[in-house]
Amino acid sequence: MPDQTDALTRLVQEHVGDGRDLTIRAFAQRAVDPETGTSVSKSTAGNLVQGHTIKITPEVLRAVAAGLGVPLADVQAAAMAQYLGVVVDDPFDTPPGDDDVVVRVAHRPDQGADDMPTVRAFVERRRMSE
Repeated sequence: MPDQTDALTRLVQEHVGDGRDLTIRAFAQRAVDPETGTSVSKSTAGNLVQGHTIKITPEVLRAVAAGLGVPLADVQAAAMAQYLGVVVDDPFDTPPGDDDVVVRVAHRPDQGADDMPTVRAFVERRRMSE
């Protein structure tokens, strides 16, 4: 399983820095929460790129998503992995179906499907009842 301890840092580094689409300054200018107008300062942007801990709020995450031009859900998932040690994925490899049901489970990175029998039973029960 990939290391989740720096997921947000890696997401930001994919887009910002030397040889990337955005400079730190350009990222900071774009990183504005569309709901509240909260912005990310140039120093906070630099701290994100360097992997330093920052204060995470919903406004900051929306601003980072806007600055990077990526879906908010990607930024939220990366922040959860880095700051809380929680990943959100489908540990059961649920096959896509005609019903468009998507399975996502929040869990510790070291947990797999075998560690979640109750969750698996719930997912299977839901699938059978539809």
